[in-house]
Amino acid sequence: MNRNVWIVAGLVVLALGLVNILLGMNLVPTMAVAQEKGTIAGWWLLWIVIGVVVVSAVALGGFLIAAGLGKVPETADQRR
Repeated sequence: MNRNVWIVAGLVVLALGLVNILLGMNLVPTMAVAQEKGTIAGWWLLWIVIGVVVVSAVALGGFLIAAGLGKVPETADQRR
C-alpha cells in the first residue's frame, strides 16, 4: 500500500481525536452545572471516556504515521 495513504490515515485519526475533544467541550455541560444538577459522576465518566478515546486516537494516529514514514519494523511473517 502507498505510504502516503498511511500518513493521511494517521492525520485523519488525529483530526477525529481533536473533533472528539471539541464536541465534548461544546456538548457536555460544565462541571458547575453538573454539580448543581447532581450528575457529577456522569460528567466525570463521560470525560474519562473522551480522554480514553483521544489517547487511543493519538496512539493509532502515531502508529499509522510512523508506518507511513517507514519507522515501524517489519514482522517476521512479512519477510518471507
